[in-house]
This record gives sequence, C-alpha cells and structure tokens, in this order.
Amino acid sequence: MSIKIMNVFPMIHSITIDKENDLVTELVQDLYDADSVRANLLAAVAEVKMYESINYYPLKKPEFIDDVMGSFAQMGLSRHITISDNTYHEINGYRGCTRVWELPVVLRDQVEKALVGYEVEYDSETWEILKITDTKE
Repeated sequence: MSIKIMNVFPMIHSITIDKENDLVTELVQDLYDADSVRANLLAAVAEVKMYESINYYPLKKPEFIDDVMGSFAQMGLSRHITISDNTYHEINGYRGCTRVWELPVVLRDQVEKALVGYEVEYDSETWEILKITDTKE
C-alpha cells in the first residue's frame, strides 16, 4: 500500500462579477462538497480501469494523477491549473469574457483565492480513494 495525498480544485462552473467595483461576488464550482468530489473521482477511476482492462493505452499505461485527475475528473491539481482551464465558463457581469484567464488580473486573483480545494488521500497502487477533506485555506 502506497498512501499519497494531493490537493484538487473542482472546475469552475460560473462566476458573477460586479464590474463597476472590480469585485467577484459569486463563484460556483462544478463539485461542491467532499461527497461530490469522491463520486467524481470514483467514476474517473472506473473509466480508467475499464480502459486498462481492455488493454487500451493511447500513448502510455494509465497513471493515477495523469489520467484520473488530469483527463477524466472535473478537477485541476492546483488553483493555477483550475483558473487556466480552457473550457468555457458562465461569466455574468463581464461581457466578452468566457474563460477565467481572460479576466483582468484583479478579478483572476479574486477567483483564484475563492476556489475551494480538497485534500485527497489515496492508494497509488490500488487507486482506492481513502479520505477527502476540504482544505479551507
């Protein structure tokens, strides 16, 4: 058993901005509690294991962090990765921006600080998710 711990940050669903005051008033992430993070990770692990069971490796054998976290789960491994995500976000109150990284730095910083992260304890050999707690940084 090889126990490891990593932090994850669920992807951003929507952001509400008060443009006149340069203020992020609401941030909603795709996953909102430890139970939803666990369910998402379990689904991602099952998908990677299914590919592994049929011996389908597009480029290399799956690894927990690279494949489960990076490709199959709805999470980033850091705040920076999460705000740099290239998917479209619902950004209310700031026309013309559809991704967090398009916002001015003052707003990006507020989004980054508002992200809720989770500490995931897992077995890197069996890919069992042992414990998930929010980081409350």
